[in-house]
Amino acid sequence: MSNEAIYKGVILDHARHPRNRGTIENPDFEAAAYNPLCGDELVLQLRLQEDLIEDCRTTVRGCSVCQASASMMSEEVRGKSMGHASALSKVFQNGLLDQDSEDNGELENLLPLMNLKSHKSRLKCIALAWYAFDECAEKYHQPKTEPPTSS
Repeated sequence: MSNEAIYKGVILDHARHPRNRGTIENPDFEAAAYNPLCGDELVLQLRLQEDLIEDCRTTVRGCSVCQASASMMSEEVRGKSMGHASALSKVFQNGLLDQDSEDNGELENLLPLMNLKSHKSRLKCIALAWYAFDECAEKYHQPKTEPPTSS
């Protein structure tokens, strides 16, 4: 069986049986993303334990590629620190755009998605969940403000 057939099978499995689908009660971070080109909609929720991503859930209304990417992303970031997952997101997105990236083998599980990058019309479908993750990461890295004290 060729790598392409294997990759297609992985993507179809994730699209038909998405992992980590649904919502988190009282998530620490949430982001929504929308692809106006094809109508894909996604909501990503994260729960953290200290710096580690304890849970990652997605709700997707979109094409099979978007479903598969969200499912695969959720598996990749769970259990990682926000810093590590943010770096992984950057490497993955740079790889999609054929930009230099420091892939040290961590993208192996994402190769089926990377294999689709020649289909330029699908890049936003692939990247949508990662854009939502980046939005959550930005919120995480924003300086925490103390609530005002009453005098």
